Amino acid sequence: MAVSNDDYVDFIVQYGGNTERCRVTGTALLNRERASRTNTNHGMLIAIYVKHLAEIECLALAKLQRFGHTDRGILITTEDLNP
Repeated sequence: MAVSNDDYVDFIVQYGGNTERCRVTGTALLNRERASRTNTNHGMLIAIYVKHLAEIECLALAKLQRFGHTDRGILITTEDLNP
């Protein structure tokens, strides 16, 4: 399940038997789709997230493996999603 606000899409992944909070920035999603923030709504961000779900979750899991659990969760940014 994913939830969107103006700047992020929040989601969870399973890692090491735990549920880990993660989020991907709206900017990263829009850059991935080469889309503009103009006329973008929550539903559009969720649709882009779903389209790239496998890649985004893989990036989140890779960050968890590198850095471990954080109380703030894992953040996927433009630099991660659009190298």
